[in-house]
Amino acid sequence: MANHHYKILLAHSNMLKNDAKQTKKMKPYPPLATIQVASILRENGFEVALFDPTFDQDFDQFKRLLTSFRPNLVVVYEDFFNFITKMCLIHMRETALQLGRLAKESGAATIAASPDTTDNPEFYLGQSFDCVLIGEADLTLLETCRALSSDHDPLTGGISGLAGLDAGGELKKNAARPLIKDLSELPMPAWDLVAIEPYRQAWLKKRNYFSLNMVSSRGCSFSCNWCAKPIWGENFAQRPASLVAEELSWLAERFKPDHIWFADDNFVCGRDWIRELASCLSDKKTKVTYSIQSRADLLDPEVIAYLKTSGCSEVWLGAESGSEKILRAMNKGVSIEELRIASSNLKKAGIRVCLFFQFGYPGESFNDILASADLIREVFPDQIGVSVTYPLPGTRLYQSVNKKMGEQTHWHDSDDLAMLFQGMYETPFYKKLHRVLHDELELRHLMVNDAANGEIQTADLLKQVSRWWLELGQMESTHRRDRNK
Repeated sequence: MANHHYKILLAHSNMLKNDAKQTKKMKPYPPLATIQVASILRENGFEVALFDPTFDQDFDQFKRLLTSFRPNLVVVYEDFFNFITKMCLIHMRETALQLGRLAKESGAATIAASPDTTDNPEFYLGQSFDCVLIGEADLTLLETCRALSSDHDPLTGGISGLAGLDAGGELKKNAARPLIKDLSELPMPAWDLVAIEPYRQAWLKKRNYFSLNMVSSRGCSFSCNWCAKPIWGENFAQRPASLVAEELSWLAERFKPDHIWFADDNFVCGRDWIRELASCLSDKKTKVTYSIQSRADLLDPEVIAYLKTSGCSEVWLGAESGSEKILRAMNKGVSIEELRIASSNLKKAGIRVCLFFQFGYPGESFNDILASADLIREVFPDQIGVSVTYPLPGTRLYQSVNKKMGEQTHWHDSDDLAMLFQGMYETPFYKKLHRVLHDELELRHLMVNDAANGEIQTADLLKQVSRWWLELGQMESTHRRDRNK
């Protein structure tokens, strides 16, 4: 049984002020995994508070909480469902370490949990954290809190999924913890711990609508060799559609969002499940649109019809490249033709199509890059997300390029766009490519929208696009890494 006087302060390290790109985008979401584990702890008798530093400009509020709440334990528990967390950015590492140091100075025990603690546990131990959680952390944290509240050493007690330093200062990792198979056992996240209004006002001011986040599943069973999966590996577990519908309806009624973002790695993994979700949501009074991430090969017309009737308004697809050669090298498992068909069918259903692309993958040539640009023009998505290939520990990509990496192994922030290994081109080229692709798509959308009103000179705008690509072509030769060989 839990010690009811044992207080736990949960925190995370995703401060918007430290990431210029995310501050500009201003699409902030509450820390979903953090409030999920908060609910588990409270169900088991612990008193829990939350430090959510998303909008905080410094550590003053954290220090005040340490003084007023007087926690026995501080846990920097990152939101595993947020793609920013999965990138293991340096600014988040630094913030987490500072939170840990301040907590230890207050006399509290300290724990950290994130994809980065799974990959690099020794980085967090010592001055900032007493122990770290490895892999799926919900139940590991619960068992650790039970041990600590009973004055037992969780590390020597053999709690699965835990790592720390032994008496000699050496890293000790306990056995891995089996994944939770039945997600219906998990309680609803502790939304009452979140100050919703700052999120609502940030969205309304920048976007003129308000979005909240959910997840319907954990993990992804596919095998793209650049995708980091330190928490769930290639396992996939999905919540019952009825529970997802209930939570979506509850959020809609409680907080009145205009939109829901499903942060699942891959939302659609079964026709029966999405059919049931559509059926459950059709019985709910409150309606709200939602966006998802999925794979093109899973979106046949029947699935798309269920997505549409259940409220899906936008689908992000991992196109990654317009070159079949690169897709095969990535082990993507989706063809360009499948992407074309899925995109067309989504558009016919009135669902927005958005595509992710990455550049700089080993072996990618300038012609492969041009093929990606041609695919964007052909599919003409509503939006694109462009990045450079980012090698993360544990991936087959990382294993293939780690000997080509320099001192920098992670980006400082999400707009870094630095090549971390010796690819075909240097970083300035990819930053220019990022800008050209975004600007061209935006310009083409303006051309389509304004042409109907007779307010645009198409020829002049196409000349502008040609100038951008001419500049990029000039950079192609000056920033090619093998130009002096």
